Amino acid sequence: MGVLGPDDVDDPASIIEENLRGWLPVFEQLPGARLDRVASCVRWLSDVPLPLFNGVIGMPMGDDLDAAVATILEPFDVMGAPVLWFLPSDPVMDRALRARGFETDGTPGMTMHLMHLPPVDLPAGTVIEEVDADPEALRDASTIALTTNGLPPNAIDPYLDALEGFADRSRIRTFLARRDGAPLATSTIMAAAGVVGLFNVGTLPDARRTGLGRLVSLAALAAGRDAGYRVAVLQSSPMGEPIYRAIGFEVRAMFTFAVRVPAG
Repeated sequence: MGVLGPDDVDDPASIIEENLRGWLPVFEQLPGARLDRVASCVRWLSDVPLPLFNGVIGMPMGDDLDAAVATILEPFDVMGAPVLWFLPSDPVMDRALRARGFETDGTPGMTMHLMHLPPVDLPAGTVIEEVDADPEALRDASTIALTTNGLPPNAIDPYLDALEGFADRSRIRTFLARRDGAPLATSTIMAAAGVVGLFNVGTLPDARRTGLGRLVSLAALAAGRDAGYRVAVLQSSPMGEPIYRAIGFEVRAMFTFAVRVPAG
């Protein structure tokens, strides 16, 4: 798919989902990874017992929704594995997932025209750099990204190993913000489906409400624009939505993040 312009995004939910699917080849690099397609969804499992590394993306298709959901979840049920499911919001599907023990959370899908991106004005003492070629800085960025978004420290090594094994690393670019030399905030862009997706935005707790999250997001988006992309997409947390609206993003779709972690 070529680079999309704003007028090409007539089905934003589909484009946002397809951009997120750009991470699937990364998940295939995880230990014990297996990825398959079931009932119009993509399912991935790995030997890493964390939701991010075991999941489903997409809305099940077919005449019998319960049967489709059961088929998709069968290997997770058998293994007692955690699972993350990302899909366009649908009340019937949300009820079906909650009935199977999932916690569901609605999240807006947002898009913006990168031509309207505000400038990146860094205050004194603040530096933002792309760090994919620097293993130590990439670890700092990944640690901030994963732990501030609710994952435990043992997620960091599998994530870094998966990135290293991904053949087309130019599609994933990681940015790290330092203030007075200390690594404090990060963001990542994924180029897929003709757009750039903004992911893994995180700021250490002591540095929040200082503008670093906004700045590191702007720096990543500017890099995507400078690479020739015209549209950016993201899925926002409640904390991040006002920041993204101020940057220029608009809500174009609603999605559900559903998570189930086995007891014990």
